[in-house]
Amino acid sequence: MELLFVLFVLLAVVYGIIKDYNPQAVLALAGMAIFTLAYWLGLHPILPADKSTGFALFDLFEVFKGIFSYRAAGLGLTIMAVAGFATYMSHIGASQALVRVAVKPVAGIQSSYLMLAICYLVAVFVSLFVTSATGLGLLLMVTMYPVMRNLGISPASACGVIATSQAFEIGPTQTNAIFSAGQSGMDPTSYFVDYQIWLVAPMLLVTMVLHFFWQRHCDRKDGWDPALHRGEHAELDEKGTDEVKAPTWYALLPIIPFVLMMTFSKLLVSDIKMSVEVAMLLSVFIGMLCELLRSRSVRTSFAGLSSFLDGMGKVFGPVVALIVCAELFAESLKAIGAIDTLLHSASDAGIGSGLMTLVMVGLIMVAAVIMGSGNAAFLSFSTLAPAVAAKFGVPAVTMLLPMQLASSIGRSISPIAAVVIACAGIAKVSPFVVVKRTSVPMAGALITALTLNYLLFM
Repeated sequence: MELLFVLFVLLAVVYGIIKDYNPQAVLALAGMAIFTLAYWLGLHPILPADKSTGFALFDLFEVFKGIFSYRAAGLGLTIMAVAGFATYMSHIGASQALVRVAVKPVAGIQSSYLMLAICYLVAVFVSLFVTSATGLGLLLMVTMYPVMRNLGISPASACGVIATSQAFEIGPTQTNAIFSAGQSGMDPTSYFVDYQIWLVAPMLLVTMVLHFFWQRHCDRKDGWDPALHRGEHAELDEKGTDEVKAPTWYALLPIIPFVLMMTFSKLLVSDIKMSVEVAMLLSVFIGMLCELLRSRSVRTSFAGLSSFLDGMGKVFGPVVALIVCAELFAESLKAIGAIDTLLHSASDAGIGSGLMTLVMVGLIMVAAVIMGSGNAAFLSFSTLAPAVAAKFGVPAVTMLLPMQLASSIGRSISPIAAVVIACAGIAKVSPFVVVKRTSVPMAGALITALTLNYLLFM
């Protein structure tokens, strides 16, 4: 009976997410419902006897509070610090300066589709430091997009490249990468250096090649000849793309946390440790000092700190609270025995860890396309991965890494993803046209990720 109830709740969760109900509320209520049934059936106490409040209803919310306290003070603080830093860098114009500097070298390339492929490489490099997919997309649309259009590249091809600039969420400062590292029991720098880079480097090369040939194929099919459109100026709907003017040397500021984390790690200075939070806070204060030197105003320099704090607050609900609610849901499934039953059934059916990883990746991909959000998809379901991996006797990272990559790849082929809509709107093309242009390169990237993950880590 309990498994039928769990199946009903799972279907309700999927329905609620597809129908765009608040995912935090959907997951939290589903978790509480399953916890309650497990308690009534005597399968699992809501809390151990020594931690119980003495009243089952209060115990439910005590579990919720415990997860909130643990996650908000740990992983939640890390994610909020990263988001706050990204907001501050945009506020002072440093992110914009970085993109301008990165785009400038490609402007001299004369081969249209070669430049398109190299532009993709540059965009992914910049994504290491500008961690918002939509924010990066908007910055590239007002800097890189006109350069590509001037060389005759079609609006659809240019948007296809820019919309996939954050398709891998690579680096130790990305939200999903930080969460995946935490679930895998390692720090974000080790996750990046020991695992992520080994998959993403080949994925990047495959995606570059596929962008070159796929965009050229689609343009030819549409009758678009770059030679006939050289010298065209891009007509942009630039609403929401206002740029803060900052000196060129500000391009160094977004790179500081990455450099600090790489330096004070096992790669270089192993006897000094630096957490993500400390790297972000130190970098913000360096930014404030730079603002003081530039503006000659203490008031202006200090006022910028508000953008850092605002950025922290804005990510609490959509990301941190979602992690908490997803973990509550995952814990309820463990409590009622659903995970054990699923894994025993998989074992009896002869399903190995490789096939189970494909199932988990497929779930994340579908969720990301439907929700238009890589974060929401990954954070909602990835909390199940460590338990599943443990039952199959494989490290959690071998499942979490392809799931993390699949979440951002799925977002890149979703017509309702904010980055796709933003790029399409500025270029005045349909989001579905953009998704067509991203589909084949992203399919190649996913196949590469799954193949290499299996060969290298499983």
